[in-house]
Formats: sequence, C-alpha cells, structure tokens
Amino acid sequence: MFVLRVLGSLSLQREGGPVPAAALQKRRIGLLALLAVGGDQGLARDRLQAWLWPESDSTRARHALDQLVYATRRALEVDPFMAEGRDLRLDPSVITSDISAFERGIRLKRWEDAVAAYDGALLEGVHLADSRELESWIDASRARLAQQYHAALEQLAGDSSAADDRAAAIQWRRRLAASDPLSSRAALGLIREIAASGDNAGAIQHARAYQRLVRAELEVEPDPQIEIMVASISRQPGNRHPLGVSDQQGSTADSPPPREMSAGRYGPAADERHETLNRIAPGTERGKWRVSLPILSAVFITVAVIIASVIGTSVIPREGVAPIQEAAGRRSGSLNREAHEAYLRGVNAWNDRSSRSLDTAVVHFRTAIEMDPIYPKAYAGLANAYVMLGYSGYRPGNAMFPKAKAAAQRAIQLDSTVSEAYAALGMELTWERNFSAAEVAFQKAISLDPGYATAHQWYGILLFISGGAAEAVIETRRAAELDPLSLQIQNNYATFLSNSGERAAALRHYQKVVGEEPDSAWVRRNPWLLTNMAGVYAANGRHSEALRFAEQAVKVLPGHPRALSALAGVYRSMGKREQSRQAFARSDTTNDHYAAYRGLFYAAEGDADSAFASFDRVEDWGIPVLISLRNLPKIKGDLRYGALLTRLGMTVRTSETRTSR
Repeated sequence: MFVLRVLGSLSLQREGGPVPAAALQKRRIGLLALLAVGGDQGLARDRLQAWLWPESDSTRARHALDQLVYATRRALEVDPFMAEGRDLRLDPSVITSDISAFERGIRLKRWEDAVAAYDGALLEGVHLADSRELESWIDASRARLAQQYHAALEQLAGDSSAADDRAAAIQWRRRLAASDPLSSRAALGLIREIAASGDNAGAIQHARAYQRLVRAELEVEPDPQIEIMVASISRQPGNRHPLGVSDQQGSTADSPPPREMSAGRYGPAADERHETLNRIAPGTERGKWRVSLPILSAVFITVAVIIASVIGTSVIPREGVAPIQEAAGRRSGSLNREAHEAYLRGVNAWNDRSSRSLDTAVVHFRTAIEMDPIYPKAYAGLANAYVMLGYSGYRPGNAMFPKAKAAAQRAIQLDSTVSEAYAALGMELTWERNFSAAEVAFQKAISLDPGYATAHQWYGILLFISGGAAEAVIETRRAAELDPLSLQIQNNYATFLSNSGERAAALRHYQKVVGEEPDSAWVRRNPWLLTNMAGVYAANGRHSEALRFAEQAVKVLPGHPRALSALAGVYRSMGKREQSRQAFARSDTTNDHYAAYRGLFYAAEGDADSAFASFDRVEDWGIPVLISLRNLPKIKGDLRYGALLTRLGMTVRTSETRTSR
C-alpha cells in the first residue's frame, strides 16, 4: 500500500518498504497528486491533457498522458489507476492519501480525524505545469479544503465549550487562530474562550497581539469588535493585566510608525529608520530586534506575544530554548547535513533563474526547512526564490512577494545577520513601492555582507526606479565585478548602461559576457536576458541579431506581453511600425501585466493618450514595469507622466514635468 501526502507538502511513501526512485519523478507523482485531489469521481483525461501539456495539440497531449500513465504503473510495479470511460482515478486498494482521509472525516463528521489528516495547505509550493487553468483549479481546491479545516476546528471548539472542557476549547481555538492569523472571527473566538476560562489577562494579551499584527501586516485598523471585547473584559471585577499589556489599543513603543516620504529621495525618515534598524531593543535577547519598518514590525514587535498566545508552546523545539535562541546559539555549530545539502541544491537551482529552475529552488529550500525548521539561510533562500518568480513574471507578483516577505521575516527572526534575507525583503518592499523602507533593507544587507553581489544588484534596481540612473550604474557595476559569472547581474548592468545613454558601452558589455552568438543553453531559455539584449542591439543598429534575440524570447514565453513588447520594439527601431503593432497584438490579454505593457507600447509610439489610458487600468505594477517607466522619452514632457510617478510614490524630476498636452 502506498500513502500519498498532498496536504502541506507532496510526498509518496510505501508501507513496509521504500518507494521505487522512478516513481518519485515529478510528473509521475504530480499525476498521482492531481488524481488524489480529484477524489472518487476522478478527472477526465481531456482535462489532464490540457493541464499538463497546455502547449501541445490534442494528439500529442493524449499520447503524452498515455505514456505517463504507463511509466507510472511501471515505476510503482503495480497499477494505481482505475479507468472509467474517459476518466481516471486512483485505486484506493493501492494508494491511500491524506486528502481522502481528511474528506472522509469531514463527510462522516469525524472532526478530530479530519483535523489530524490536515497537515497544511494543498500542494503548498508545488508547481506541476505552466497552466493557468490548473493553477486556478488547485487554488480553488486549496481554498475549499482550508475552509473545511477551519469549519472542523470551529466545530471541535464549540463541542468542547458546550461540554465545559475549556482547555480543549482553547486548544482548538488556538489552532484555528494560528491557521488564519488575520481573521477577526478566529481572534474573537479565542479571546472569548480564554476569558471564559478565567484568564482575562491572557485574553487581553492575545487581543493586543492580534491588533498589532493587523496594523503591521495590513496597515488598517483591526475589527472594532476586538476593542469592544477588550473593554468588556477590562471592566470585569478583579481583572489584572499581564506585565506590559496596556488598556490602550497599543503603546507608542509597540505600534508601527506611519509611512512617510519627505525631503531628499526618501526624506529624513529614512535616516531615523536606519538608526532604529540597527538598535537592539532594551531588555531583549540578541536577535530580537525592535524595527520601525512597517513591514518588519509584524515580526519584531509581535513575535514574542504571537508565539506565546497564538501558536502556543509547541514551537519550542527543546525544553527552555526558543527557536530564535537555538538558531543563534548554533550559528557556529553543526548544521543538519541533509538540510544543508538540500539548501545548496536550492542555491544551484536559483542561480539558473529560469522559470523551471526557480520552481525547483522553491522545492529544495522547502525540503531544507522541513528537515531543519530553524535554518535561517533556507528561509532566506526561499524568500529569494519567491522574489525572482514574482519579479520575472513567471508567477503572479501578488502571490509570490507576500510569500517572499514571510520567508525573509522568518529568516531575520531566526538570525538577524543573514544578508540574503534583508536583500529579499528589500525587493519585496520595492514591489510594494515602499521605497524608503526598501533602501534601508538593502543598505542593511550590504552592511552585513559588502561582497553580496545580489544585494548590490537589487539595490541598483531600486536606485534606477527612484530616478538615480547614474547611481544605479555604479551599484550594478559593483555587483558585476563581485560576481562576473552571473549573467543575470551582467544583464542588469548592461541594461542600466543603455538606459542611461551609454548604448555602445552596453553593447560591448553584452558582447563580452554573452558573446556574439548566444549559443548558451541558459541564454536561450532566459527570456528577459534575451529581451534586454534585443533592446540594446536594436539601439545600436544591430537589427538582425536583435530580432533573433526577441524571437527566441517569444518562443520561450509565447504570448507574454513583455516578450512581444520587446519584439515590437525591434520592429519599431527598424521603421516597421505596422509589423511592430502586429507583433504586440499577439499578446495574451489575460496576462496580469498586459495593461502595463500596452501602456509602454503606446508610450514608445508617442501616443500619450492611449498610454495613460492603459496605465489607468494597471492593477499590479511589476518591478520591470517600474524600471521601464523611467525610460519613456516620448511622453516624459506630459504633465500626466509626473502625476503617474507621484501616484506610484516615485521621485519626480523637474525635467519630467515640462509641459501639458
């Protein structure tokens, strides 16, 4: 009997022996996972074909699925499938799964069995195929299962409370609050249960922790019902507060400061944040920092209270030693060897920076974390992988960057000297357009490790977005010197050279680091190096090579508006305006960044009205788009350009607001 796990992670085990290595191949175990989610009804073959081979025609996809089914049977040495017409499902006599156990518990109202089977979100961090439809189906299934899990916890808590078992009720409420920490409903339920047990101080403590978390994470005021409940508890006779808990909605010391921008690039507030970032809060242990960055405050301000009141003592890995202390205490000691090897595999995959390799990096870093949950560099690596997936547009930024932030925060919580974590946090803050805080994070990363090339590279990106083209060239040149083997860093440096007017120098740099003939497999599969090279070669009149680069980028990501925008740009530089328009017209209009690149396309044509109309429809301003906004000479004189930069929180130079229409 095989046991498949898809909740929390993806794994396959075998009762009484090892799983054949061939069965663990990604596509084979992925097929098993999809069928497990499909349940007793199974999934239609046509659906599986469209999901797993979205770019193949029906004949090839059908053949590929047949081959995959055959290979999986052979690898497992037993047939795990049951076929009914055009549908496939798992044979429960051969493979059982945690999701089937969970859904059986829900169906039979065996709530404890269901909760015991749920070990985390469905297929968290697992990428099976480049199919938007598949991802949407998995997201919907993930949300449905999480909702059922929360409902089961609610039921268990309610049953325990009705039986006057307060300890059990609080336990279930804590698990519910930990699984959905921003839910006011979950917070209110836990506060009410703690107070009902007679621990008014503990109830108020959790309320304050929840309020701080919401303000720091969402930058909005918490549900007013929280404060109403606190006031009600506080009025009860004999109420005493725990040390450090105030009746007010949060003391000045513990509340995150407002976001602000003033004089200079970011204003004096940045200097204040520098000072705060480097100060260890009085009375805290090394590694527990009080930080005034809004995004960081969720970890550093609330971590002690959140661990105590939401997660409970189960986070303590051994008696008397908290995770932060243990991680700090072993910095110079031995590492979990297997976790370290998984981490190194993640680093190697991350360095490739293609879509597939970044997905692989996520899996390796998560594996390292599973083996060693207090390994700070693994969390930092995971944060960097999520950053690159979001930055490159391989996955939606609004899904990747929040994960990057969470992983970076965890790394810093475990070890506040990990440079890579601050660099990842700086990129996440850049995506949020909190540029002043991003600069602080980047400078912290560089101060911790002046030789960390990626920190210099990403800081250069921030500088360019902020209007400092010359500074960006200097910073990325430093990165290029520190890591001459990184084509990604060399790519950024050459791009900023070109955008700052040094087109010939940019061309020479590409020729030096990539070569006249880009026959490297890495170059051929990295679309954004190809698009940037296309732009530089076209700017230098090397149109045949520019076309080759742009067409290869489109081949890697067909339909992507960024790739087709580069191809359109090459045609435009050749004076072929109609071909330019035809090229961009092939863009996938459902892409999250389509409106932004449509605006950039019109701006490059000099059609300001159409450009700003498109910009008004942009919902997610990706970092590459923010970079491109600094290089639009045909519309920089329009007053609306300056207004757009102001709306995005980007510095406006006087030369960028010369005239109105």
